[in-house]
Amino acid sequence: MDYLLVTDNATGDARVMSLADAAFQTLTDADDIVRAIAISGICISIDFTIVDMEAADEIGVFAA
Repeated sequence: MDYLLVTDNATGDARVMSLADAAFQTLTDADDIVRAIAISGICISIDFTIVDMEAADEIGVFAA
């Protein structure tokens, strides 16, 4: 889980960042982010949606 795609649900603005940066930006505990992604493949809150870029790449989501 090197890179996470963090999307602001209000604006649609999306940025790729590390787990530590995502936790800081979203005010969500890093362990909670990891747990949610491990269970359901995505971490969703009212304000943000977080997706593991590596897992998405494995299934071809970002394929050209």
